[in-house]
Amino acid sequence: MPNQSVSMQLTKKGEKEPELVFVNAATGKWKSPGEGWLGPQNGGWTLLPDGLHLMDPTGKDELAFCWGLYLDKCFTLEEGASAYRFSGGDGKWQILGVF
Repeated sequence: MPNQSVSMQLTKKGEKEPELVFVNAATGKWKSPGEGWLGPQNGGWTLLPDGLHLMDPTGKDELAFCWGLYLDKCFTLEEGASAYRFSGGDGKWQILGVF
């Protein structure tokens, strides 16, 4: 399991505001403050060879896929492409801080 937690923002084409997300490496969970376009504001995450997948609280629906994001290797201001299969659309992810 990765040993770094991150704060990040997700942007989506057609949405005016980014979604802020905190990914906790120790617990395998993520959360987002407030009510944003992502849908559920917390859940679990899975790290696969293609990148980070944010799942809903039940672990059934993928809310966000962050292509090429690896928690153990990422750095502040790193960014990449993202996709939102549950709500549809795509955008970008960007790391705001590593803890």
